[in-house]
Amino acid sequence: MTDSQSLRSAFWTRFLPDGPIVPFGWLAGVTVATTFVLMLLGAYTKAIGAGLSCPDWPTCYGTWIPFLRPEVYSDAAYTQWQIFVEWAHRGLAMITGFLILGTAVSAWRRESIPRIASLSAVFALAILPLQVVLGGLTVTQKLEPVIVTSHLGTAILIFGALVATAVAARDA
Repeated sequence: MTDSQSLRSAFWTRFLPDGPIVPFGWLAGVTVATTFVLMLLGAYTKAIGAGLSCPDWPTCYGTWIPFLRPEVYSDAAYTQWQIFVEWAHRGLAMITGFLILGTAVSAWRRESIPRIASLSAVFALAILPLQVVLGGLTVTQKLEPVIVTSHLGTAILIFGALVATAVAARDA
């Protein structure tokens, strides 16, 4: 065992229970699939003109679940479907973010995972805050093309890193 492996093991065993809760390959695969669906939903949101259907960020019409208060969006220039799609994109983004966090922590914690898988998972996690900021700017800057493009480009980098993680760790 190398010094970095023992340091990694000592740190994580202090804060997290021993033993995997789910197989790493399963977690990495679910994270890749969820990220892909999130990207598709983002493209669909843009395609149906719903990118600004939730006019504020991170909330939607000043609330986390706008459908519990229909009066807040009753005069909106968007359909309920458009609002739902944008809201669902944000919700799935949050879930995906937690999956990316879990994948990176799990990859870093498990010594049986190839180093490239750990590094690519940590890279995806490292650029995740940039993606979140770009998502917020996409709304607050009214779909400025360079921001929308950067948001998609960062998503592609995260997706690629997660695919690399899943492929590198497929036998672990």
